[in-house]
Amino acid sequence: MTTLRAPRSRLLSHAVRNALLSLPLCLGTLGASAQSEPPTAVAARHYDIPAGPLAAALTRFAADAGIALSVDATLVADLHSPGIRGTHELAPGFAALLRGTGLEAARAADGQWTLRPAPRHTHVLGEVVVLSTPDSLGTRVLGRDTLDALGRGDGDITSALRVLPNVQFDFNRLNPGRQGEIAPAEVSIHGAKPYDNVFLFDGMSFSNNLDPIQSNPNNAASPPSSSQGLAIDTSLLCRITVRDANVPAEFGHFSGGAISADTCEPVRSFGGSVSMELSRSEWMNYHLNEAQQLAYEQSTSDASAPEFDKRTYRLALEGRPADNLGIIASYVRKTAEIPLRAYGGGNVSQADDSQKTETRLSENYFMRAFWTLTPTVKADLSLFHAPQRDRHFINNTRNSWFEIKQGGQGINLGLSHRHDAVLVSHRLTWNEYQSSRDADANWFGSWRYSAGDKNWGYRSSATAWNSGEGQYGDIDQKQRTTTYQLKADWLPLKLGSTTHSFQTGLEVSEQQKYFHRLEDGAMYLRVSSTNTCATASAGVDTETCSLSPTWNGWPGQFFDRVTYYNAGKFEVDNTMLSLFGQYELEWERLRVRLGARYEKDDLNPESTISPRAALFWDVFGNDATRIEVGANRYYSQNFMSYYVKQHVLALQTSGTRSLSGGVLTDWTYTPTTTWRNYRENLDGLKTPYSDETVFSLSQSWIGARWGLKLVRRNEHDQVVRRPHSAGGNVFTNDGSSKARTAAFTVETEHPLRFGTSLSTVSLGIDYTDVQSSHAEYEDLITLAQERDPVRYDGRCMEWHERPADNFNRPLTARLHLVTQLPQYRLTIGNLFSYRDSYQKFTRQGSAECGGMTVNNYVLTTFRPAVTWDMRINWALPTVAGQEAFVALSIDNVLDRTNEIQDGSNGIIYEKGRQFWIELGYRF
Repeated sequence: MTTLRAPRSRLLSHAVRNALLSLPLCLGTLGASAQSEPPTAVAARHYDIPAGPLAAALTRFAADAGIALSVDATLVADLHSPGIRGTHELAPGFAALLRGTGLEAARAADGQWTLRPAPRHTHVLGEVVVLSTPDSLGTRVLGRDTLDALGRGDGDITSALRVLPNVQFDFNRLNPGRQGEIAPAEVSIHGAKPYDNVFLFDGMSFSNNLDPIQSNPNNAASPPSSSQGLAIDTSLLCRITVRDANVPAEFGHFSGGAISADTCEPVRSFGGSVSMELSRSEWMNYHLNEAQQLAYEQSTSDASAPEFDKRTYRLALEGRPADNLGIIASYVRKTAEIPLRAYGGGNVSQADDSQKTETRLSENYFMRAFWTLTPTVKADLSLFHAPQRDRHFINNTRNSWFEIKQGGQGINLGLSHRHDAVLVSHRLTWNEYQSSRDADANWFGSWRYSAGDKNWGYRSSATAWNSGEGQYGDIDQKQRTTTYQLKADWLPLKLGSTTHSFQTGLEVSEQQKYFHRLEDGAMYLRVSSTNTCATASAGVDTETCSLSPTWNGWPGQFFDRVTYYNAGKFEVDNTMLSLFGQYELEWERLRVRLGARYEKDDLNPESTISPRAALFWDVFGNDATRIEVGANRYYSQNFMSYYVKQHVLALQTSGTRSLSGGVLTDWTYTPTTTWRNYRENLDGLKTPYSDETVFSLSQSWIGARWGLKLVRRNEHDQVVRRPHSAGGNVFTNDGSSKARTAAFTVETEHPLRFGTSLSTVSLGIDYTDVQSSHAEYEDLITLAQERDPVRYDGRCMEWHERPADNFNRPLTARLHLVTQLPQYRLTIGNLFSYRDSYQKFTRQGSAECGGMTVNNYVLTTFRPAVTWDMRINWALPTVAGQEAFVALSIDNVLDRTNEIQDGSNGIIYEKGRQFWIELGYRF
């Protein structure tokens, strides 16, 4: 036994609170615990201990803290500590040093501290406790154990944010017909559009500018995309940080929120895990009415899939080849199969497969190395490859398979070096994301059914019997970005009773958008009767003409209308520069943060300056009561999408031909000219921005942190489309929106003890009021919509004042309760959520408003939704330091029937009870 002693002895600053299994009981027990086990007050200390061997880190920590620490040398042999920097009390300090080592610190009755093996995964939400407490209610952190206690589902980072207030999801995420999808969820923060968020992976942006609103895989002109360039699995991460208010000047290119996903340095000499997780349609209940049941049984659409099978395979490794070198690596493979009918109405095709199975594939290859060159110089390098492949077909159509390729790859290099007066951080990144399409054919058309030739279609009505054929052609679409970031955190300057801190930095990016239609493509829009396929150029058309008699009595048929997509490629380049500076003044219990961010890029007609200001007041000087106010401006960026639009449209032409003189005339093409209108106003566009004001109050009371946050957002100069007088449309800055949000939160500050169990509780309730003129930048707004009043739910208002349709539940609440039973190696996470009734407007005739006849809209109200999701983690020890584990996730435990929205076959309900099972092994 080795004993590490320091000159002075300090006691543990906080006693462990009693646990409870529900929020009311929790708060009552907290009060009783505070009375029966009063903590000994110990001032927090500042530590600066670099990563390195655990024994050395503990010796340094004990000396700095002035405590006696008794350590069994065999426990710490070959273990590594991530180090610690910042102000911590004893318990959080120990937790930070010991994170990932499988050890915990305990204080004996005589005041001496010892180390002992910790039950595996007993410190539920340990990452949240270990991480430095955010200095603002506008910043929330989800640590590794928080993520493990949530039902993982598809494993995307945005789905994990459902435990946080002020974050709302696309309603379609819970649509039972879409549960075969594995793409990341789209989220709205404070009412902003999903593409107005910025996404960061270890400091590197993976926001996607490849037309992020395009979600339709059957769009002929452009493949689908999303706001995230990568589908990152949360198993790679040690924490997710969401900054939704009072965001520092360091972060830019957003008007919604900044979402950071981070990996962390390894702490073990060697270790890892392997697992498989699965769910399928047989493990989920569908809530459908009679009409929907029939539609699902005969479904040809992946938006109403009656069956699916989803599997996820995960492998993670970590190690330390040397004391100053750590490496983490992982591979994640997600697959989904979605069997569907190929032709509507349950019909069997005579000349094509009547059942087809769509597939989804997402992979994450990742490796990151951490290198401590000297105690003051650190470097990290990560490589990733994260492709996505979605295989689709067009229903009622032969030879229509196509594959959507998304995801990407990149390199991320970081370097930091500390000097006497400054900590300088560099980051150099390169990444490439894509949204491309590989198709089986380069033209599409819909024939009339003919028994001798076009005989694979089905009869959908007495007047419609068609046989579709083909696809829309191959497209390569990529976004490449090279970025250099420099940040300097200057040593605080003390002047009398004041402390002055400075941070400066810059960011330079070069981005290219690449679009390449590899071959000519066509969409044939209309057929006419013919008795010949001879052409005016003395040829015979055997591709777009048929002489087989059609079902309606034509001797033959030919296509006479076409939209033609010319092969071609183009690049749009953009160089972006950002500069930021931030100053903080601390005086007694007050802290003032003032910052500004300057942004300029080649495509943006104007440079922008974003002022950021926040005031923090520690009312009594003991961190118990804190008040925070702020006023900030955030500028969004999506100019790449606007410039690309004109180039894509410029590749299109329209054509016509006819039957004349006993032959088919040659195609006459009319070039599309309306694309020029998109270019016309780009030089005059302003950058959309959001003005924010914030007030928040937090209080530490009976072992919990209580918070209230009020945020007001006004969005200005948002980009929308307007009709152009010469035809087509033009982008303008006529969009606007405003959001008013209030959030009330309660979080336990330490795990609560109830018998032998430990529990943590997190409660969030938020109210959101969003009004917007549009849903996305492609929305078309006419002058009448903007200027003319409408009657909405019995009230007269302007069009843009109506509430938003999607991402808008006025009142939501979520309670995350995690209980661990160490003696059983069992952790149970429960997420209870409530979403208030949702109102959607539908047009119903006209009404009187101020003496005028205006469009009348009435509200359709959807009932409140209550869900209970559960995650159960159980581990079974095998050999020393290793264990098998099982994780069971149950979504909608009570199988409640919750309404989402209206559909063609009546009300659409959320998915019912769904089971996920994960089996794995840790070593």
